[in-house]
Amino acid sequence: MSRADFHPSNSTISRRDNDPEASVLGQMVSNRRRIIACSALGIVVTIAVLCAFLIADEQRKIRTAAATVISRPLERVAEVNAAFAELHALDAQPCSATHLEALRSIAFRSAIIRDVVYQGEGAGPRCNGNIGAAASSLPSDSPDFTTETGRRIWRNVDLPLSPGVKSTLVKEGAYELLIAPEKQPATVEDGRYALSVVLLNSATGTMLVVRGADPGIAQPLLISGSTYWLRGDIISVACLPGQVTCYVLKARGLAVLMSNLMLLIFTGILAGIGVALGVASWSARGYRMRTIDALLREAVAKKELFMHYQPIVDNRTGEAVSAEALMRWTLKTGESVSPAVFIPIAEANDLIGKLTLLALQRVSEDFGDFLRTHKNFKISVNVVPADMMDSSFHQSLQHHFVEAGIAPTQLAFELTERTSARLESAVTVMLELGGRGHEIYIDDFGTGYANLSYLSDLKVDKIKLDKKFTDTVGTGTLRERIVPSVIELARELGVEIIVEGVESNAQVEYFRDRGVHLMQGWFYARPLPAEALIRTLEAAQAHSNASPWAGQFRRFAEVCCGEES
Repeated sequence: MSRADFHPSNSTISRRDNDPEASVLGQMVSNRRRIIACSALGIVVTIAVLCAFLIADEQRKIRTAAATVISRPLERVAEVNAAFAELHALDAQPCSATHLEALRSIAFRSAIIRDVVYQGEGAGPRCNGNIGAAASSLPSDSPDFTTETGRRIWRNVDLPLSPGVKSTLVKEGAYELLIAPEKQPATVEDGRYALSVVLLNSATGTMLVVRGADPGIAQPLLISGSTYWLRGDIISVACLPGQVTCYVLKARGLAVLMSNLMLLIFTGILAGIGVALGVASWSARGYRMRTIDALLREAVAKKELFMHYQPIVDNRTGEAVSAEALMRWTLKTGESVSPAVFIPIAEANDLIGKLTLLALQRVSEDFGDFLRTHKNFKISVNVVPADMMDSSFHQSLQHHFVEAGIAPTQLAFELTERTSARLESAVTVMLELGGRGHEIYIDDFGTGYANLSYLSDLKVDKIKLDKKFTDTVGTGTLRERIVPSVIELARELGVEIIVEGVESNAQVEYFRDRGVHLMQGWFYARPLPAEALIRTLEAAQAHSNASPWAGQFRRFAEVCCGEES
């Protein structure tokens, strides 16, 4: 079901006459005369106060937003400076094995540096950390920008092993760093502010806009790094030390608001009077319009969400050794809401912690009896770092699992790789959970394939290789060449791999030949209701002549639960 199907204008739910909302409607109708008498004055005063507050508060908010936006670039610049300092201090023979290992080490330890390249003078050697001496040349002799310190910058450069994966190339002396582009700040993603990023060279007077629209601000005004009015909008500028890069935030729509202030006031008065006069004739249906976020809040409160489970299979034996718990939501109309829709809504409305607690309860209810009698089977649950630091999370583990006689080794936790930057604050709790016997997985692994250093720091037990990598099997693309490197690096770190999105026997054989044996995907089974998965597992076990479920799971999933899968 598409996201459009759940637009607020389409989300209506009928309620019983004794619903609290209907009671509010009855009270409003009974008091409509008082509402009509007070509405005009109340709306005028409210609009006036809100407009005055908006002007003052917007300045404060945009200053705070600018400070937030620049915090991550400050860390990135410090990391790049440290990398160049370390590179210039190297005394190994250029492009030797020792030198290449040092280049790889710098990229490996960095969260933003994807590759390091060395270029000798003239016809000297050229090599990089990932592919050795076969490095490609610079995209062009002329950089997009040159800083006052002499660093040269090229934008939108392809990674050698991943055409289409864009990086920023920064060259200083004989060394080049391929750096991951900055992510869009949250304050910009939500549409509240427009962001422009400008590179400055005050010595030459050059300016280059590398993100967003040209802010139309003179260099002296940019360097001032202040908050001010510009053509009716509020502008806030924050620059990195040395004014190499400036981040410009503009409050959208404020100029329109100010230029139409009187129109807004009079329109508000007329609309308020119209609403007040029409209260008595409004139908209950008008008040029962519900947005999808309100429906989700209600569903969480009533614990209407439930779990499906997708098995993880050992391809050597065909044994289903564990399953991932996946949350599902069906409206009272029978329509299913995709997790891709309701999970972001839950995150935006601070409901994700409650979803996690509900998931733990559902897993205990659905699989408690099975787990108590099948000690080698495991269920994994998706969590975020904030969950692990919540006392309610640990209370739920104690109540639903420890007190229920379910071993910690039978419950694993999956964290999505994109949250790895936020894991630092949860490291202690993660190590504590690992000490109890819980395994920690990194889910959807692959978008940052070169940055594996945090895996050993966090004592991660398994990584789940993203379906994007699984889909490359047999395609002959450059992306497919990355997969063996990921497998080898994970093996060196002692981290086991689970392959996600397996849909063909060719994919099974590809990873099995490379020593990867844990598989998850529709080749084995779609996500199943708990009773269907348990029925399949027990059927396979009952008909197995070897170890439990050996070689049997996929066949019994097709025969036993084909319609439900």
